[in-house]
Amino acid sequence: MKVSKEVRIGFIVIAGVLLAYWGINFLKGRDFFTSRTLVFAVYHRVDGLAPSNAVYVNGMKVGMVRKLTLLPDFSGRILVSLQINNDLKIPRNSEAEIYGTDLLGSKGVRIIFGDSKEDLQDGDTLIADIQKSLTEEVNAQVAPFKQKAESLLSSMDSVLLIVQAVFNETTKQNLKNSFQSISNSLSSIEHIASNLDTVLSPKGRLQNILANVESISLNLKNNNDKIEGILSNFHALSDTLVKSNFAGTVENARKTLEETAGIFAKVNKGEGSLGMLVNDDSLYSQLNSSARDLDLLLQDIQLNPKKYLSFSVISIGSGKKSKKTTGN
Repeated sequence: MKVSKEVRIGFIVIAGVLLAYWGINFLKGRDFFTSRTLVFAVYHRVDGLAPSNAVYVNGMKVGMVRKLTLLPDFSGRILVSLQINNDLKIPRNSEAEIYGTDLLGSKGVRIIFGDSKEDLQDGDTLIADIQKSLTEEVNAQVAPFKQKAESLLSSMDSVLLIVQAVFNETTKQNLKNSFQSISNSLSSIEHIASNLDTVLSPKGRLQNILANVESISLNLKNNNDKIEGILSNFHALSDTLVKSNFAGTVENARKTLEETAGIFAKVNKGEGSLGMLVNDDSLYSQLNSSARDLDLLLQDIQLNPKKYLSFSVISIGSGKKSKKTTGN
């Protein structure tokens, strides 16, 4: 049977199309000659996971991502279909974790085995998990420092506000005055230190004081006998006072003072001649008048002595005595 040229060309074209389809799927990881198990995982996000991304177990490729489908329940979750080789026994409670396969951001799914005794079956759903991305890891590490930096910036802002409030013109002037006071205090301290140096120097006042004290001590030592004699005399005097009934003498003196006080009290009351003299104004006036009259009398006697005095004249002659009396 002779096949026409057109039929042969048709077979070649169909074979080429099939071969191309198989090749494309092979490049995508789909092998039509290998049976696979289809399982699922539901994620809230897939972080760039795409169909034909590989599925790994401990770094070994065991399947591929077949497709991603948005669930129709308006939850925003994504259903990921995974094709896994049938010859691989996977525990039923294993996890399907999306992770980054390289630093360029490529994604893949790795199966983390669970501890179930049952094997994963076709159509089962794995526990979904997503590894933190590098950005998330960095953010997690940087977040505490960010918070501290923000707190520090807030504190610095508060400090700056306080500094601005403190360092106004009035405060600056007060600080200037304070520094001036400190400078004056330091000058005073320096002056005091200089005086102390002068006092404590070998030729200073303290040295002179110590020398004087030493001289006094030496004098006391040299006059020790005299001092002992003075103390002995004082002791003898005290013994004499004790033996001489000093207490009785003091008592007599006290009584005498009381009697004197009584006399003065009577004088103040006008009792007795002295009291009348001190307290009676009429007696004082009479005495004053008498003194004035006596003074006038003495003046008149001085002026007219013949008026008050008589003289006896004795004449001696020829053995006879004659007496002439002159007077009033």
